[in-house]
Amino acid sequence: MNGRMAYVIMCTEAFLKNTYPHHNWTIISEAMWKATKMNWADWSSLYAGYIPHVLFSYKEYGSDLIESFSEEVYKELINLYTSIPFGMDRLDSILNKPHEMAMVYEGTSIGDGRESIELIEETEKILIDNHIPLPDSTRLSFANFTQKHGWGDDFDGSFLSIIL
Repeated sequence: MNGRMAYVIMCTEAFLKNTYPHHNWTIISEAMWKATKMNWADWSSLYAGYIPHVLFSYKEYGSDLIESFSEEVYKELINLYTSIPFGMDRLDSILNKPHEMAMVYEGTSIGDGRESIELIEETEKILIDNHIPLPDSTRLSFANFTQKHGWGDDFDGSFLSIIL
């Protein structure tokens, strides 16, 4: 699962770099890659505020966001998202995919992992529909579904990043 999460993040980064090449996505990338080295339930709570529709649901920085990020990061995200000239729905959708991956097995067992594969296929479809090449999944050959009952070993996935 950790390898599958890494692949979804790789796809998300490919979308960001190809669709909005003149924007600095470092803050988003750093937040996403934390997923491969921490408990997903904890990570999903931290990452949710980075998703545009969640962020914009808050009128101002306050106590609900303090656990996710600082006020400085909040302002940086607001500036980043408001500078997007088009496609906020597409941006929101792709940035939500890592969160969906973290939540797909919340409180359940993995089983055969079919749901995560479906989520990967949805993410790949976004790239294909936008004529963006898919990331090289062979870079994840070290991540094995037999590790930790399907969850895979934790690792710092930032070495897979095309943004960091």
